[in-house]
Amino acid sequence: MSQIHFKLSETLQMIGATRNKIAVESKTRPATILDLASGDTKTIKLETLVNILNAINEIARSHGLEQTFGIEDIIQYVPQSTENTR
Repeated sequence: MSQIHFKLSETLQMIGATRNKIAVESKTRPATILDLASGDTKTIKLETLVNILNAINEIARSHGLEQTFGIEDIIQYVPQSTENTR
């Protein structure tokens, strides 16, 4: 079965930021960040994703990282295995 994998915790670890730091910088409720990081979210506004990504990229640059982070660094689609569909 296909599923969505949440990668926010991994991305935050990569840039050396806490959930609280991202919540403050992105002006997002800490509970929303926690839900995204733990994979417990059911919905998210695109505006919220953009704010989180802007904060992640700003913090990454301040830590000397030249990588640009995108939606795939927060949410990953895992396709259904073709072996399980037969």
